[in-house]
Amino acid sequence: MRGEAQDLQEAIARAKQDWECTADSLSHVVCLVDADRRVVRVNRAIEAWQLGRVNEVVGADIHDLLHPSACGGECALAVRLRSGWLQCQNATANEFELFDSHLKRAICVTLRPIVADSDGHRPQGDSHAVMVVMDMTAMHLARVAELERANYELQNEVVRREAAEEAARLSRSELALLSQQLIQAQEKERRRIARELHDSAGQSLSAIKYSLERAAELQRQNKHADAAPLLSRTIGLVRETITEIRAIAMDLRPSLLDDLGVASALGWLCREFAETYAQFEVRTEIAAGDAEIPDRLSTTIFRCAQELLNNAAKHSRARRVSVGLLRGSNSVTLSVSDDGIGMPQPNSSGSFGRGHGIRNLRERAQMTGGRMIIGGNSGTGTRVQVDWPLATRDMLA
Repeated sequence: MRGEAQDLQEAIARAKQDWECTADSLSHVVCLVDADRRVVRVNRAIEAWQLGRVNEVVGADIHDLLHPSACGGECALAVRLRSGWLQCQNATANEFELFDSHLKRAICVTLRPIVADSDGHRPQGDSHAVMVVMDMTAMHLARVAELERANYELQNEVVRREAAEEAARLSRSELALLSQQLIQAQEKERRRIARELHDSAGQSLSAIKYSLERAAELQRQNKHADAAPLLSRTIGLVRETITEIRAIAMDLRPSLLDDLGVASALGWLCREFAETYAQFEVRTEIAAGDAEIPDRLSTTIFRCAQELLNNAAKHSRARRVSVGLLRGSNSVTLSVSDDGIGMPQPNSSGSFGRGHGIRNLRERAQMTGGRMIIGGNSGTGTRVQVDWPLATRDMLA
């Protein structure tokens, strides 16, 4: 009987020694605490944490165990330990995390009560609770780094969103400006057409009306001989009026553009320009056929050439003007050049004057996927080139 008791005691001693060896190998601080919050036993991690030797800290308060030197009044750890200990006294486990400036570690503290058996005995005598203190610094730093990355990405996203909002705001402003310019251009064109109709066709129709009324009156008076020359002159006025109306219609949109194509319309525009402005020597280099230019570009190319020729007539003081149209393997190029006084220096906004002609040309080209290049300096003439890259559908057309 004595042998069995001795074997049992030796087994318990070995188990206790194994448990202590296991506890000592842990990197966490593990200690048994009595009812007065004092350390009954602690593993050797306390030494690795440089908080004292194992045999020296027995009997210390759990707060003093972790803060062996004065920490300057009521610290956050003391408050959290007091709250956790109250819960532990009520047989409730408690766990909390904090960054302890005294330890210079992020720690996780667990207070867990030791439950008594049915007879009220506790496994470790005076031990009422177990306190485990884990070093969470590496995890804390990883969390901080992750938060910093998330914050950095959030800041970048804020910057991107602000840039997108600014771009949208500028786009809305540009769209509003374009709409305003479009309305102004429409009104200007309406005024021009109204003025031309009034000054030319309107006066001619008034003269025709008066001549016909006079001829009718002569007919009623049986003065047929006097009415005949008047009717003849009226027929001439009708012809002139028809010519004037046809010229206005051609200026608005030449029928050649729809009937044949932009290459033919461009040739007609250059001939009309040479007849109107006899002081210019006009050269044309139209190396593209009507069928080679996509329909979606026809009107834009014609209007760009029309505006550039008008600019040359108004501002260039040139003697020679050249107009070229080329269809390449993957692009269409319109060029208009002169030997005049050249372009002035652009102002701070990139404009070449108070007008909107160049800006409107650039925007017209951009709306159809083109890019306008302006060359030449003051006194050396001007060359404007507009390139339109061709899409696959344009090449197959």
